[in-house]
Amino acid sequence: ADNCTSDLLFKGALRDRARSVYSGSIKVWPAAQKTDAYQKNNNLVLDRRARADSIPGLEIEADDVRCTHGATVSKIEPEYLFYLMARSLTKFQAEQMIVTGFFEEVLNRVPVEGVRNKLEQVIARKIHM
Repeated sequence: ADNCTSDLLFKGALRDRARSVYSGSIKVWPAAQKTDAYQKNNNLVLDRRARADSIPGLEIEADDVRCTHGATVSKIEPEYLFYLMARSLTKFQAEQMIVTGFFEEVLNRVPVEGVRNKLEQVIARKIHM
């Protein structure tokens, strides 16, 4: 079908010996002209022992499309921690705030308030562990 859209967002925060492997795929068939597709994978590594790998993929068989992808693996920048700690937050509180903000983009996409609130609670509980 023509004029299809796809917007995939996958985020993860890893600590301790956690390992994440993201393998995303967008396939556009020849009949799917004017497709607009995007996939994004962002990982926040909170510990030197944690590891995140991203393998985004596009398989395009149509010639009139807009398809892109992006992937990042990053850690919390020391400058961000310094900034927040200079405002009386502990290192733990600063990290909590940064991780919560990292997931805000995902939470903003959840249209059902009850579901969004439940996800916020799960994230907060995981951050406190």
